[in-house]
Amino acid sequence: METTAYTWSSLTTVAGATAATLLIVEYLKIPLDNYRGIPTRFVVLFVAFVILLGADIVSGLIGSFTDVLLVALNAFVVGLAATGAYQHTFGRKDGP
Repeated sequence: METTAYTWSSLTTVAGATAATLLIVEYLKIPLDNYRGIPTRFVVLFVAFVILLGADIVSGLIGSFTDVLLVALNAFVVGLAATGAYQHTFGRKDGP
């Protein structure tokens, strides 16, 4: 049984990158709250892009510039998933 929380191959998936993005942004939120000019959604998108690009580079999945464009597109998916997971978990509850 593997006891590693993250592997490079797990970070290349949407689920792994989403969980890592959510975790990293949560730790960055307190220092970033001091700088009100930085929207959290941009930070989420940047962190997701860096995680996906780094994981793909280490895994040898980046072969051309079009691969980087796909990473950027996937960063939007991961960013939206991380934002939605945060809002669902910690956001205001409407209704019962």
